[in-house]
Amino acid sequence: MNLKKFTLSSLFAASALLAFPLQAQHSNEFYNNGALVHIEAGAEVHVWGDVHMRQSSGVLENNGLLKTQGNMYSDELFQQRGTGTTLIENSDVNVGERQFISGSYAVRGGTAQIGVNDGSFYNLELNNDQGIVYLVNSGAGATPQYVADVRGSVNFDPQGLGPTNATSIVTSDIGMVGAITYPANGSAYTAEFGMMNLAAGQGNYINDTWHQAGGDNMSVQDNGYIIGKHRRAINPAGGTYGYFIGLEPGAPVANNGTNRGFQYVHFVFGANNYDVLSGYFEAGSPNNTMGAATECSGYDMNDFWGDRHGEWMFDDINNVTNGGEYEIRVWPQDPTTPWTGTVWTISKDDVFAYPAPNPLHNDCGPAPTNLKRTGFEDFSAFGVLSGIVILESQITDLIATPINNRFIKVDWATSKEVNVDHFVIERSTDDANFIPITTHTAVGNSQITQNYSINDIAVLPNINYYYRVKTVNVDGTSEYTHSVVAALTKDGNVQTVNLFPNPISDGDATLEIVSTIDKESSITVYDAIGQLILSKEINVQQGLNTYSIKTNDWPSGIYYVHINSAQSSTVKELIKTE
Repeated sequence: MNLKKFTLSSLFAASALLAFPLQAQHSNEFYNNGALVHIEAGAEVHVWGDVHMRQSSGVLENNGLLKTQGNMYSDELFQQRGTGTTLIENSDVNVGERQFISGSYAVRGGTAQIGVNDGSFYNLELNNDQGIVYLVNSGAGATPQYVADVRGSVNFDPQGLGPTNATSIVTSDIGMVGAITYPANGSAYTAEFGMMNLAAGQGNYINDTWHQAGGDNMSVQDNGYIIGKHRRAINPAGGTYGYFIGLEPGAPVANNGTNRGFQYVHFVFGANNYDVLSGYFEAGSPNNTMGAATECSGYDMNDFWGDRHGEWMFDDINNVTNGGEYEIRVWPQDPTTPWTGTVWTISKDDVFAYPAPNPLHNDCGPAPTNLKRTGFEDFSAFGVLSGIVILESQITDLIATPINNRFIKVDWATSKEVNVDHFVIERSTDDANFIPITTHTAVGNSQITQNYSINDIAVLPNINYYYRVKTVNVDGTSEYTHSVVAALTKDGNVQTVNLFPNPISDGDATLEIVSTIDKESSITVYDAIGQLILSKEINVQQGLNTYSIKTNDWPSGIYYVHINSAQSSTVKELIKTE
């Protein structure tokens, strides 16, 4: 059946139109009991009541607009095709009522099933006047939890009226009558909303209100985010994928001090095979009384932020092992949490497995917002840890330098030493799993700078070697430095990259590349959510090369400058201030 423009205020069984007066009810319904329904480009179908899609022969080819004032139902067999839009809106009838999606409007499997075993929407627009569209797990079928997936984009505010009109998605069958209650943990949400568009970044989310500012972000109510469970298809080529997820709409609600609203996290992937990544936010278990672990350059990470904060829980649906390294970055939204601690880090797994952190936390930041950590593989629980300095001895100027392409020299210095016994030098090839390679006796007690070095000859060309130094005190306590990296190069290619001024408030940033060979390279710049800001090809000549990067039109934030060639790859972080 080809549909041009119809307003359906009657029972429609893919074959008949029956006239009824317009009224606020869910009985004026559109049934597709196994038929092929085609909405051509430019056409609109308006349904005053509910939409029902059923049977394996039931196919909706939507290349136009399907607008429903009621709810949407489907079974596990129904298929959906086309590049049109489905709008869920109760502006004419059913005003003031909740709307929901039930059944299996989903890609039933991984990314290989997109367009094959697929009941998903292409473009989905949400405009319920209550600010919420619910996903209801029907409890039937092989994968009933995946009740709503999108292959194109989801628009949280199709009228463009701002945050007060944005519509969040709740992935829980909370009941359509009576008082609304929300599970206190993401694991209790029974349905899941998916973004099956492989494109990285946030461009396929329209009019959402996630943000990455520091401080008390919940002083302004967040709208237009996923409440409960959210999954995303991941491009094998990589990119930045954000998850703006929470536990309850609106402002903070008491839950052991945990803010149950919006929490933001994103992942930066290189080449990978994770396919589909699923996540939710979980109120934390009490774990800040389990003792302390000395990590992050001599900081005592004794606050695991458990019962006051929580954990981000992630899993890839195919349970991929060694699917590729990635970076995680978080923006906790917790005004009820005291911002204490000298240093912060992201923990994986060990929020539940103390005192066996895996691995030690060497990516640290001065605040929990915009906090990152690199070198992860696989998925599970992620949390935020804070710490305070506990050791008086301090290592400065840790440097790793390739010498004549024969060995790597590791230099470090102490600004002072108090009861230090010795140092352990550790090496890694992935910046995560370190092994000791040698020890070095310390001066022990000193108030002046002491310099140390070792030569590592057990290295091969064209491999990145990461080094860190462990300070061991007389009483057995210890501390770690951050890591540094160096590599021997068989082909004689050595590249040094400098980027300044950094931070920059306005004008041009200067990029200096010193190379020992001529090579074709590229400069690409991405913002903090993975959107491409700049891309240009360059010819690097032997010696000093200088390039200008115009930042005048960039908003304040963090940017990543990639310098790539066939011989080398370097990433520099550039901070733009107001």
